[in-house]
Formats: sequence, C-alpha cells, structure tokens
Amino acid sequence: MLLKQNLIKQIEQLSPTELILLDSFVQTLTQSTKQQQNQSDLKQTLQKARLALSNCQGSLSEDIIQAREERI
Repeated sequence: MLLKQNLIKQIEQLSPTELILLDSFVQTLTQSTKQQQNQSDLKQTLQKARLALSNCQGSLSEDIIQAREERI
C-alpha cells in the first residue's frame, strides 16, 4: 500500500503534459495485459477443441461437405 501512496503523491506533482503521457502509458500497459489474457484464453479454447475432436474418425471437412450436400 505504501507504493500506491507514493505513486499517488508523485502523480499529483506532474504537469498536465506529463499526466497525458502517463495516461497513455497506463492505457498501453493495461491493453497489453488484456491481450495476453485473451491469447491465453484462446489457447485454452483451442486445446479443448482439439481434445474433443481427437476421438473423431475420418475427416471433419468431409463430414461437413457431406452434411451440406444432404441439405441440398
């Protein structure tokens, strides 16, 4: 908590221009963290899909094509 209080004190002393730069940096930092989380979620989803499809026999693409032909 001491770190947070020190940061707040330092922020209060910044000029408007410095605040704009700090805001930009914080936005970049939080976006990077969100992108890393999204990539991690995507990897987990892909792993689950691969696991679910690993027991399937034959070709999934052929099954899709055949199902489409049956509808026509």
